[in-house]
Amino acid sequence: MLKNITPAALLFVILTPNSIAQTSKTHLPSSRAGKAAFAYFEEMRAPNFYSYPKTIRWDRVSSELKAKIIAILPKKDIVSPSAEGRTKLAAVEPILMYHDLGSVIDLKVIKMGQAVVLFLAGAAVLISEEAFDLLTAKELQAIIAHELGHGYFWNEWQQARLNKQYDKMQEIELRCDGMAVITMSHLGLDPAHIISAVNKLTKSHKGNLNNADFYPSLEERTRFIRAMIEIVKEKGRMPGPVASK
Repeated sequence: MLKNITPAALLFVILTPNSIAQTSKTHLPSSRAGKAAFAYFEEMRAPNFYSYPKTIRWDRVSSELKAKIIAILPKKDIVSPSAEGRTKLAAVEPILMYHDLGSVIDLKVIKMGQAVVLFLAGAAVLISEEAFDLLTAKELQAIIAHELGHGYFWNEWQQARLNKQYDKMQEIELRCDGMAVITMSHLGLDPAHIISAVNKLTKSHKGNLNNADFYPSLEERTRFIRAMIEIVKEKGRMPGPVASK
């Protein structure tokens, strides 16, 4: 079983100048990482939030490399979902398609002994059996949208990890939350499910999260996600309404 492999070992794993002032002060992030993540989206260069992922498209792994990466997973730990589970996985397809990753990223349910979801080197997203059972289909959509965000920032994350720049790693986690808000909103899905998914996964660890220094606090992530939801609603200029339920 992969329960002894830490998320770090597997993890090869957006705003106008006036928008921050318009956001409720109770939602603004307060940490250095949160402020930096906000600044990242404030400085983005794209016609609108929803075209932004297309402007920073990340390199896709070759089919040969993808096969080699997935081959490191013990076959005995890979879970075959039930019919109900396959329906839950199918709900993630629009998330993959939004990022043009339908045939690039595999979704693998795997035995890990803890509720985690991990981005695996641009080849797959690993969903532990515990997380798969814990999250609803909508929350799974949301957390996959977050994990795909890591593909855009992998080089920065890797460098920050090597240099033990924990503030930068936390900033990148928040950027991935921001990308998830953009993704969910563009697809007409409720981005508030990101908050409920993060809450469930964090609280399932009962304060024993591996590599806790890599991640912002639950409170800071919640504040950041709520602020991003407000900003995207105000400034997104998407072709249709952002979902509100």
